[in-house]
Amino acid sequence: MVTTDKLIITVCPCGSFMTKKHNPNMPVQPEEIAEETCRAWNEGASIVHIHARDQQGRATTDPQVFRRIGQLIREKGCDIIIEHSTSPGREPDASIEDGFRALEAGPEMASLDIGVSVIDNIENQPRLWTRSFTERLAKAMSEKGVKPEFELFTSGAFIETDYLINRGLVEKPYWFSFALDMQRTVQHVTPFSPRTLMYFVDMLPPNAMFSTMAIGATETPAVVMSMLLGGHARVGFEDNLMYSRGVLAKSNAELVARVARIGRDLGRTVATPEEARELLGIPRLCK
Repeated sequence: MVTTDKLIITVCPCGSFMTKKHNPNMPVQPEEIAEETCRAWNEGASIVHIHARDQQGRATTDPQVFRRIGQLIREKGCDIIIEHSTSPGREPDASIEDGFRALEAGPEMASLDIGVSVIDNIENQPRLWTRSFTERLAKAMSEKGVKPEFELFTSGAFIETDYLINRGLVEKPYWFSFALDMQRTVQHVTPFSPRTLMYFVDMLPPNAMFSTMAIGATETPAVVMSMLLGGHARVGFEDNLMYSRGVLAKSNAELVARVARIGRDLGRTVATPEEARELLGIPRLCK
């Protein structure tokens, strides 16, 4: 495992499911997502994990929407690393194949989900991220110069990431994201516990770095433990809408500021986007 005192914080301004009904501060349209991204960047976020939404607020993989969000972010002078989710949209005919569309907008990074899951809150929709699919997606990322983020939901996913690494489809350092505690809405995932996270860290291959995310009330405990184990942190409205019990978060920036403060208290230095690019092997941003 690659260790560093630098702390890479990823912010997820919005996901695929939650709306302003759940938290009125949820950003949905490109202008809102860009604004939230820049606020989080000012508090220490060096990567933004973007889910695009259409004009009706539904998740989409439309590359034009992704491009618009990225353009608005850069127009604000924000040099945050832009990562696109390759998760399917919420259009009636959406499928996992649509994830390739998110790469057309030229992100620096993109998610590479591993395994099979079933989303409970949208009519038991299965997502079959099979070996053949992830191999094709990894090849497409390599051809486009996009850094993949392995999103792992179970320990068995390490078999698949090892397969991709051994096939030479991913360049080191490898970036892993442990997605824990999603069992309230997704089948075939892993709850968060300190022992589970330590086991996941032990399973990492050489030349790997990792970040951790968890849902709702377990978000902060999970990312704090991740930092203690030498890893990094992901926070944001995709994973957690609350700042504390019964208190809605005012912004994604509020969640980023908290984890940055804790990280500093633990002796970590919050990484700038350029420092994160260097650590992850991503080309410097042309200004």
